[in-house]
Amino acid sequence: MKKVITVETICPSKLTPEARKNLSEILFKVHKRIFKGLNEKEFDHYVVNSPAKVTKIFIYKDKSKEEIIGYFAVHRFEKRVNDKPLVIFRAEAGLVPEYRHKNADIYFWFKEAMKFKIFHPNKEIFYLVCPVNPSVYARFAKYIYKVYPKYDCITPPHIENLMMKLADEFGLKIVDPNKPFVRKVGWITQATEEEKLFWQNCNNPHIRFYIDSNPDFNKGNGVLTFMPLTFLDLLLSLFSFFMYYTLKRKIRYNLHRLFAYLKKKKMK
Repeated sequence: MKKVITVETICPSKLTPEARKNLSEILFKVHKRIFKGLNEKEFDHYVVNSPAKVTKIFIYKDKSKEEIIGYFAVHRFEKRVNDKPLVIFRAEAGLVPEYRHKNADIYFWFKEAMKFKIFHPNKEIFYLVCPVNPSVYARFAKYIYKVYPKYDCITPPHIENLMMKLADEFGLKIVDPNKPFVRKVGWITQATEEEKLFWQNCNNPHIRFYIDSNPDFNKGNGVLTFMPLTFLDLLLSLFSFFMYYTLKRKIRYNLHRLFAYLKKKKMK
């Protein structure tokens, strides 16, 4: 698996109309290698010329810094629901198959949400996504402290009610009245055979929950996923993410030392 080396940040609102048009065309070419089900006009509306109050696009490039291999667009919306002002973060992201399964997507939207919360501590902030493949949902469920829905917890009625209203507000239509969290997105991941086999045989409870809830995800359906972003939620999520990668690095380091020792021992 290759590694994403460089990331460029672009704010579409600061570009000229011509530059935004060029950016949209370039990113759509990459998008077609990752997803199906969306035309160029729809892509431009979702990603580059979003109606959000603020949009930032992180562009992933390979080692040569010449080829774009993915993008992550973070949008900040300001909505009023039940006569309460809310800040809603949304996002679209994609990496070409050989670069997938990185956690850069979690890091970038998390950083934007954390910065906004620090400067606006009294605002209610939420993150609403509708992942169209099991691996994306599983990463959120694994690292983010509070995620709804989730296999091991019940979604509180007031949270579910808010999710339904926001989904309708953003035009995410219900696929099956008996499954209110499953919504039509239209983006279809161009999964590799390796990914399909992994999802089919995986015992990860988050992936199994996603597939059981949304078996037709290969038709462009997603699972509505909602994350409250209080200071406590953000800090606990950051701690979880940090601890996982710190331990992972230590295990890799110790294994490397062990293998080096065994190899040296064998050569004697």
